[in-house]
Order: sequence, then structure tokens, then C-alpha cells
Amino acid sequence: MSIINLNTMSLDEHVKKINLARDKVQAGIFEMALSITEAVNQLGGKQIELAQKLGMSKGTISKWISIGSNSVIMSMQKKAPSSFDSLYQLSSLDNQYSKYYGEEEGKKKFIGLFEDKQITDLSDRKDIAQIIKSHKNLTKPDLSLDIMELEKNKLSDPIVNIKSEIKLKVLVKSNLIFNTIIVIPSADQLLRWKDLESLSLINEDYPIRKLENLNNDTHQQCLIKIRQKDIQIGLNCLLSWGFNFSDALLPNQPKKGLVSSPLEYIILKGQKGSFENKTSIIKSTNTLDLITYSEYLGLGPFLLVGDVTTSKNWIYCVN
Repeated sequence: MSIINLNTMSLDEHVKKINLARDKVQAGIFEMALSITEAVNQLGGKQIELAQKLGMSKGTISKWISIGSNSVIMSMQKKAPSSFDSLYQLSSLDNQYSKYYGEEEGKKKFIGLFEDKQITDLSDRKDIAQIIKSHKNLTKPDLSLDIMELEKNKLSDPIVNIKSEIKLKVLVKSNLIFNTIIVIPSADQLLRWKDLESLSLINEDYPIRKLENLNNDTHQQCLIKIRQKDIQIGLNCLLSWGFNFSDALLPNQPKKGLVSSPLEYIILKGQKGSFENKTSIIKSTNTLDLITYSEYLGLGPFLLVGDVTTSKNWIYCVN
């Protein structure tokens, strides 16, 4: 075996050697992200146990999963930075794009960052942070104008007249109340809420409870759409927002027996106030079917959080 004498290597040879080492580091990070994500999925969501075995915090392993479950990032290994922190920032940015532009358009814009070389394998945290800041500035709401619009509409019919997207913080400040709420949290929100030390902190981070009707004689319901592996955080959300868990709606099971399906979407339902028991079936977890179901069982005013809709009598907000 020939041994390279480091003292006789040229500059180009050193550069080649360093680049090879960097490629190994980059490949290792992607391989680790994928391995952790596959492990959590195959083990039925045993994220906490896996974190303990690996000597990681829950927050850290959640970040690895956020990277490993992002199909765009995992397909851009040659074009993406090799820093763990940078990759996690990118996964968060992708979620922000999907929420603001919609899943399809958001994905196109996210891929465009790589194609236009705004993000390269040499990008660092500061570069990505600047892109995130620019996006936040672009989407930053003018709260004063929105509140004025809400106050004006409240003089007539606050539900029929409000057609545009409203921010959650604006709804809270406007003192509007809702008897039926559908929440579709993002992956980033669920990861953040998992790491909170108490249930009350979920509502502090996302104050759905401030939109509640204080009249206990009125039937109120909250539906939250999550994957089966996130059942515990979904239950925590309902409790933090003041709803008592009443039902879980699950998809059809094509196989006989008990089957693990951590990535299947389910609906958790919370209720409070007086209500009559009605039975109904949700056709699917699509937003329109959730709205139809909620209107049949619940009372207005109606609020959709985390998605958009053109359904009559519904207000929606996406952050």
C-alpha cells in the first residue's frame, strides 16, 4: 500500500483530499437523518425511547426527523449544505412556504432556491436565516388594518363579510368567538409543542382558547387533524385549548387484526358546553369533508386554522 507523504502534496492535492472528507461528512448527515426517520416510522413512533438510546434530547431527534422526512432536501444532497443546523432551517423554511403558498406552489418555490443557487452546498446558517427573514417580512401582516376591517364587519355580519385570510393574532385581538374550530397543525408546530414542559404553554404559543365562547350552555367543538403517531400531542392540544376529548375518527382498516399505521391521518375531537349526541361519518380527512362534518354536528361561528377554504360562513387563518 502506498502512503502519501503529506509534506510533498500540492495545493490541488490538499484541496481534493479535503473535498473528499467534506463529501463523507455530508453523506453521513443525510444517512443519519434518513436512518433516524426510518427507525421512528418502523418502530411505531417510539421517538422518546429512541432518543434515550441514542443519548439525544427529544428536540434534537425531532429535528433529525424533520430533515429526514423532507423529500426535497433528501433529493438535493449534492446541492444542499452539510450542516445539521442549516438543513433543519431549510426544512422549516419548506414548511413555511407550503403554509403560505400552498403545498404545490410552495414546493416549486423551495426547489427554485436550489435551482437559482440561492442555496448551495456552501450556504451557511446566516445565508438561510436571511432567506427566512425575507420571507417573514413578505408575509408580515398589517395588524392595525386587519383589526379595523374586523371591527367594521362586526357591525353587520362578521362571518359573511370576512372573505380574506385572517391571522390568528388578529382574531385574538378582535375578540371574536367561535363555537366550531378545525385545527390542522404543521409538522413544525407539532415538533415545537412536543418539547413544551406543560400543557398551558401550547395555548400560550397558539392561543386558540382565547377564541372560546364563555357561555357553557353553548355546544362547542374542536377537531384536530394529526397523524396517529402524534396522538398524545393532539390530546394535549385539546386540553390546553379547554376541550375535553370526546372521540377519535380513524380511517378504514383494510386488514384484519391490529395494524400499526403511525403515518395515517386521524381526527381527534374535543367538546365542551351542552350538546346532543349525533353520529356521523367523515368521508375523508380532506378539509372540505371536515367542514361538512363539523357543520352537521356543530354550531357557528366556524373557524378553520391551518388551511384555506372558500366555504360559506367560515373564517380561515394559516398561522
